[in-house]
Amino acid sequence: MKRRIGMAKNTFSRMSKLLTNHRISFATRSRLTKCYVWSIFLYACETWTLNASLERNIEALEMWLYRRMARISWKEKKKNKEVLEEIGLKHTELLKTIKTRQLAYYGHIRSHQSLQKSIMEGKINGKRQRGRKRKSWLSNIEETTTRRINECCEVALNREEWRRTIASNLWQETVQR
Repeated sequence: MKRRIGMAKNTFSRMSKLLTNHRISFATRSRLTKCYVWSIFLYACETWTLNASLERNIEALEMWLYRRMARISWKEKKKNKEVLEEIGLKHTELLKTIKTRQLAYYGHIRSHQSLQKSIMEGKINGKRQRGRKRKSWLSNIEETTTRRINECCEVALNREEWRRTIASNLWQETVQR
């Protein structure tokens, strides 16, 4: 994850003359950023297991990009909400994009008989180590959909119903922010 953030920031820095140019509208610069920078960062994001610290890092990357595009210095000490209002956005989008891709990938895995499905449903023999149980990719799916994983398995088999589930859950997440 840190490597992906570094690669995205490096790409942004190489294109900074274009992406921070105020002669180009912010909407166009935003689309260019999504095309060139986000695509590098989001590579294989479907397989990431998100925890609170990773979500904060993702939010921080997105705000770093917006602040650079709007040429807002860290010395101005503007809050993230103020920056988003200034650039004309209501909320951040990067985390929502990742969760959408994860849910779509989960639906794809569930609907086909494949090695990934066998691995995802498999159990490992042996004793678990001491300490708190690590967060799993399936627990991310449960949190995003607000359903138990066995309910998600049933819904994912029906493609249209799964698409409605993805859309409704991400819409609710947007409203909560």
